Amino acid sequence: MASYRHCAALLLALAAGCATTWQVDSYQAPGSDITARRTFAWTGGELGTAVEIKPAVVAAADQHIRQAVVAGLTLKGYQEVADAASAQMLVSYQVAGTRKYETSKSPRFNAPNPDDVLMTSNPQPPAASELPRERRVTEGTVIVFVDDPATGQIIWRGAISEETRSSSSEQAVRTAEEMAAAIVETFPARGADR
Repeated sequence: MASYRHCAALLLALAAGCATTWQVDSYQAPGSDITARRTFAWTGGELGTAVEIKPAVVAAADQHIRQAVVAGLTLKGYQEVADAASAQMLVSYQVAGTRKYETSKSPRFNAPNPDDVLMTSNPQPPAASELPRERRVTEGTVIVFVDDPATGQIIWRGAISEETRSSSSEQAVRTAEEMAAAIVETFPARGADR
């Protein structure tokens, strides 16, 4: 039994070491006194991407992001309430994705040296069929918003924007969920009851 616990602890340590560390950009409104608040209500979110997403993928992303955010806020000492009118904070999210193409910077195999092509003694350019290689790059952004229900103003915002390499819809959903969880980790923990 002791060796099982030892192995489990080792696997957890390895998983933590391999986890992606995201750079979170956060903002807290001056005078918002977030840590004195106790309750929040989930108000949903939206996905904006470069390509159309199937409704089932949108629903899965919404569910996973909600679970990650609610679990993170609960760990920070906040309580979710169903009625937005009675909540002290309103929580929502936005996911955006863009797709672009970048020219590969690595030289092609057997490509002529650029200096040889540009010299006056050797003016012939490479064949027109030898176009530079391109790769598709997807940049994803996940933003978590926390609003004050009394004023409707944002009191906290956390965002991650990163180049992603999701090979499937399921992997993209997992990545968005991981990003949302990392954002909530930077949210201030609730203060002691006053």
